[in-house]
Amino acid sequence: MKMVLDLRKELFKIAGRRIRDTWRSRGTTFSAARRPPILYAASVLYETVLRKDQARLLKKRTRLPVPVISLGNLSVGGTGKTPLAIWMCEFLIEIGFHPAVLTRGYGARAKSPGRIPSSFDERLPELFGDEPVMMSEYLPSTPVWVGADRAACGRAALSGGGVDVFVLDDGFQHLSLDRDLDLVLLDCRDPFGNRLVLPAGPLREPCSSLKRADAFVMTHAEGTVEGQALKNRLQSLYPTIPAFACNHRLLGIRLERGGPLLSPGALGGRRAVAFAGIASPESFFGDLRRAGIDVCEAFDFADHHSYTAEELLEVLASASKHRAGLIVTTAKDCARLPAFLKNVFAVAEIGIDFGADGKDFRGFIEKRLKPMADGIES
Repeated sequence: MKMVLDLRKELFKIAGRRIRDTWRSRGTTFSAARRPPILYAASVLYETVLRKDQARLLKKRTRLPVPVISLGNLSVGGTGKTPLAIWMCEFLIEIGFHPAVLTRGYGARAKSPGRIPSSFDERLPELFGDEPVMMSEYLPSTPVWVGADRAACGRAALSGGGVDVFVLDDGFQHLSLDRDLDLVLLDCRDPFGNRLVLPAGPLREPCSSLKRADAFVMTHAEGTVEGQALKNRLQSLYPTIPAFACNHRLLGIRLERGGPLLSPGALGGRRAVAFAGIASPESFFGDLRRAGIDVCEAFDFADHHSYTAEELLEVLASASKHRAGLIVTTAKDCARLPAFLKNVFAVAEIGIDFGADGKDFRGFIEKRLKPMADGIES
């Protein structure tokens, strides 16, 4: 039976990779690539239904009495929204605001809107989703509310008092809630795939929807020719919408839960086994290797993967086999681990670095928030 399950797991992984390969880009223009007629027809149907649904949502759009900053993207998969949500909340606190996060929570099983409690419980990721739980751990003073109805979450958060701005996680397609600032993340390495909407391509909605954005945040911009090409293209098509470039940085590694954050260089030369169930695990493994860590084996799983005992034992066996003194995973993966394993694996922390665009991006957010805050006070 185990052999059958392992084979099925591998087949799903191979199928997923092949689908992602067909979605990848061919250049930097917005022209659609050719795909099999059945998939293309399905994409046309998807877009038709999407437009009708969006029109329906806009008619009954809800407005909250405090500013809402939406972070979203155009494509499926990870563009780095969670690290940016954490960065945004920390920045808002720094300039005197009291934010709360509104999120759907991928895979969340809680039936009604709820705030993630401050006390840890290993059932929390199952109830609320791994990313919201991770955000709550990183932002202990910021309420994180989870629910399909983000407006209901917002009203519940406001009823408790003390909240004067919301960060709407993965909100670009959540048109039923009005927002004051729409930030769209684009991964410079492959921002639009083959330019087709689901299922023939990776886009949740067509590229023409970018005109709704108030600003573009280009992630993974460092050292990519594609990054500058993308910025030039965006400025050509949307000259009134600013574009800011940022990168994801390996900030450090904690060897145990609550332990000190060690700089990546401090672990240079250490032998390690790594595992990750995120949108781009190869990026994470690359960060570890660039930090000088000797990754002797890496296990990649699907995004939001729920680990079985057998899989974790395989990781532990690999560390023993390679005589690796370090087993490293991501903070998002750590949120899904049983409590008794949280001190067994080292946790890498990833952050956002805006580099040269940092001052301009901060200034842009402050400038847009000031009139909103003044309006609330008056």
